[in-house]
Amino acid sequence: MRAPPIGATTWVTPKSTATDISEINEKKIGAFMQEKMAQLFMEAGAIAVEKGPPGTMGPSTHAYGGTRMGDNADTNVVNRWGFSHEAPNLGILGASVMGTSGAHNPTLTAQALAWRTAEHLTKNWKAIASG
Repeated sequence: MRAPPIGATTWVTPKSTATDISEINEKKIGAFMQEKMAQLFMEAGAIAVEKGPPGTMGPSTHAYGGTRMGDNADTNVVNRWGFSHEAPNLGILGASVMGTSGAHNPTLTAQALAWRTAEHLTKNWKAIASG
């Protein structure tokens, strides 16, 4: 994640951008993970495993997990309602709060979590707004 420069003056709301910059270590980790997954799939009974080159995320990659949800502020970014442990009036909505995927496209889960966070915000507006 890359945030806009502090103090940047624009007429639009600055947004962070997600980039995939794979350095040597990330490529080594990716190759190791591919080999390990291929081994596990074969041990589980797969007939064949196809692997793409390690590096850039593929077209079906879903990025999530960067702002993990949980009650422990030492190991998680947001609480069970999707609000930051460090800035209690900052709600984070989207797949980034999911630590892992359930196995399929995470869109509906991300939508449900966002709806849940928004509902919690509306029911607890005064407490959340005061921080």
